[in-house]
Amino acid sequence: MSQWQVKDQVIIVAGASKGIGLATAQTLLARGAKVALLARDKERLDASVAELNSDRACGIALDVCDKAAVEQAFEAVVRRWGKIDGLINNVGFQFARRIEVMPEAEIRKLIDLNFVAALFTTQAVIPKMRANGGGRIINLSSATVRNDNEFSHLAIYSACKSAVEHFSRELRHEVKKDGIMVTVFSPGAVATGSIANFDPVAAGEAMQDWLTKGQEWDGVTQPEVIGAAIAACFELPPGVAVEFMEVRPNMPMPKMLESELEQNAKSTA
Repeated sequence: MSQWQVKDQVIIVAGASKGIGLATAQTLLARGAKVALLARDKERLDASVAELNSDRACGIALDVCDKAAVEQAFEAVVRRWGKIDGLINNVGFQFARRIEVMPEAEIRKLIDLNFVAALFTTQAVIPKMRANGGGRIINLSSATVRNDNEFSHLAIYSACKSAVEHFSRELRHEVKKDGIMVTVFSPGAVATGSIANFDPVAAGEAMQDWLTKGQEWDGVTQPEVIGAAIAACFELPPGVAVEFMEVRPNMPMPKMLESELEQNAKSTA
């Protein structure tokens, strides 16, 4: 018989079609949870849900920055499974660019995806969790808030994640009386392919600046490791919470972009 605390819990994972979100959904399903995966790209989301191959998984394609769409999605989850026990705010997006020259469109996208989305999903889930007698909200931050040697020129991204952390502290105070627990989960560098979002010229500038902070960094971990750590936050009894967790690699290595890491891995395979 399964001993997992998360068994039969209903968990929403926002930003779940790939990377950390998908890996977390896989771990939760393996432990017996029911998981609703949210993402914007319907084609990719449908493929990910099909890959999970579980009747305890469903995908909902939406823009998490659309508050009305978020509320409708959460209503759909309650209609399907009767409750919501957990929310994992994993939506995030990175651009590496100097503050002075970052275009308005990039700034607004970073703020919307890294902060506003978590605000809207949290507002939508609180009444559902209160009606259910409590729950857990996991807000993903970033080790870049505390460690400036993760990469350079991520100031706006890191500022948004810092806002998520302060928001989470205030939220914890507001909802504790409802049995809702709030966790800030802060991953270090993870191999998620986010470098594909970067302007190559801006990424080159950031790389050169990064090298001025030293020739080595602490390396990169895999989404599956982070997914298991996030899922572990649900393995505590009601009324007990992980309030903050930071999971970073500790494998000193020469600095390189993720694309270079992938090439090295292929050449040594």
